[in-house]
Amino acid sequence: MMTSVGRLRIGRRVASSGAEPQPETGRKTFIGVAAACVGAATLAASSGADGQSATDQSQTEASQSQDQSASSLPPGMERYDHPVFKDGHLLLWHGAWRDRVKITPKPAAPSRPVQAVAAPKPVAAPAAQPVAAPAPQVKTVPAQQSAPAHEFVVLADADDSCVTRLAGEFAAAVHLDGVGVRILPGHVTASALAAAVQSDSADLAIAPLDALLANPKTSAGWRDRAPFVARLPAEPIEIVAPRETADIRQLAGRDVGYGAADSSSASSAAILFNTLGIAPHAVCAPLAAQLADLAAGKLAAVVLVDGRCSKALAGFGADHRFHEIAVHWSSALAALYVPARLTAKDRPSLIDSEEKIDTVEAPRALFALDAASDTPRAAGAATVAKSFFNGFDRLLEPDRDQAWRAVNLAADAPWPRLKAAQAWVDDAESATNPPLEAFRSVARSVAAGSDGPAAQDSDRLFDSLMHWRGTAQ
Repeated sequence: MMTSVGRLRIGRRVASSGAEPQPETGRKTFIGVAAACVGAATLAASSGADGQSATDQSQTEASQSQDQSASSLPPGMERYDHPVFKDGHLLLWHGAWRDRVKITPKPAAPSRPVQAVAAPKPVAAPAAQPVAAPAPQVKTVPAQQSAPAHEFVVLADADDSCVTRLAGEFAAAVHLDGVGVRILPGHVTASALAAAVQSDSADLAIAPLDALLANPKTSAGWRDRAPFVARLPAEPIEIVAPRETADIRQLAGRDVGYGAADSSSASSAAILFNTLGIAPHAVCAPLAAQLADLAAGKLAAVVLVDGRCSKALAGFGADHRFHEIAVHWSSALAALYVPARLTAKDRPSLIDSEEKIDTVEAPRALFALDAASDTPRAAGAATVAKSFFNGFDRLLEPDRDQAWRAVNLAADAPWPRLKAAQAWVDDAESATNPPLEAFRSVARSVAAGSDGPAAQDSDRLFDSLMHWRGTAQ
């Protein structure tokens, strides 16, 4: 019965557009079905005949309408391939998007959706090309820059910002000769160097000499496997205390900050007090924390090594409650340290304008680790040493740390030296230098008659004098 009603509605719409009129029959049939199904068989037969006639006429009209509208198809629309009616109206075309929904059950229809999904592939292909393109560039650029075949690792004190800076400048200088160097922050105490020699964790190290020279027994087993390449800028040792503390000996038995544990500062502080026969109570912590404890009265003093690069010390003592304690030179210190002097220019908040504070400097050196003579590692260390010596003038440029100007590459030390480094020094010293020899003679005579600088430090003093003369001129 629902089918008959549907055909009747279509018959009325088609009849109104020129087909054979059947309106009364359709209306009476619809009313009879809705009321009480009176004469149902007769009405159904009549309705079937009317519907068949209306359908035939509708298909004819649809075919004619589609043929007439083929030439006037609106842009973006597609024509139905069969008659479609909605609410009694004949629909001639539809949007192109409808095919993507309608065609899913049809076997031939997937061609459109597949094309729609596959369409982004050409767009994705160019995106992949730029990713692959840089690969050859990464390979070719290092080749053009003559990238080093081996990278040497230099161990430097992680708690000493000045040493970290020197290590970075050293790496940059030798890199210009194609020697690759990477800085490894860590500990450089005697025990740490011994571990580095055994573990092959680094190729070179920048470390203080005083810790090695003060306890020769601790390094007897590996000193020949860690020859020094050159002595580097020495580090001034500073002792900051309240102004009420006038003498270093007043620190005996009191809490004194030595710096971070296992740092070169803590090592040098312990050796200095032991050499002077003073026994304070050592407290280890980072410098910034210890300066805060000093200001709070929890510590009697703080010892630090080479505080030039310390931001914490630069801003300390503005209230003038603290000052630098002098370390007076004596023959007991000559085997480990060299004399130094600090002024208000160095520490304006801790030293008065007319005051001069005597202290000592802890010597540093560049060591080749696990590089015993005539070994492959010694040959590698020789490459670094040659580049360092030949390009040393690069470290004297104005933008480099001024401490490099105090370095004497020929300076000796009571420690085995890398054979290649000693050969370079011997070749350089073969050329006579009368001013240097005269200055050495003066330094020896001064050292013999007083507690002044030792003779082996005359080279460093001469270089400093020559630099001063050149700057003055």
